[in-house]
Amino acid sequence: MDEPAEDATVDAMGELFGDPRWEAYGILREAYLAVTRRIDVEVSPGGDVEASISDLLFRLARTPGHSLRTVDITRALATSTTRTTRLLDAAEKRGLVTRGAHPTDRRVTLVTPTPEGLEEARERGGMALASTQRNIHDVLTAEEISAMIPILRKIRDANQ
Repeated sequence: MDEPAEDATVDAMGELFGDPRWEAYGILREAYLAVTRRIDVEVSPGGDVEASISDLLFRLARTPGHSLRTVDITRALATSTTRTTRLLDAAEKRGLVTRGAHPTDRRVTLVTPTPEGLEEARERGGMALASTQRNIHDVLTAEEISAMIPILRKIRDANQ
């Protein structure tokens, strides 16, 4: 007598997970995780904290003026405020960033890389760029990359 209920569960699961929208989500997630893992291993072999520090330093180095509000870091790294605070604590303890008041709004905290942080960003950035070349640019054509960037930007912007 259990078979009809079991068959209904199987049918419901097939209906849910047979939905073609899973392919877009699944492939996007799998590609992101696979590329991120490969680059992180090469650039930040110390694990998740090191990879997060790399991401932080890259974001700051690529920002005009090299300073960001903590809320912008949280958004750019797609993380929580608690995780951002822990990341900034770790990076500050290592002398890679400083936190200070915004020049016109004391309610806002600005994060700025130290000279050591910028040097670390340069070192890790060179490794990241070489890894990005191997894991993305050598896999896709220039035309595919040109098409991919606005699509990914649109997805990111719609979800931030």
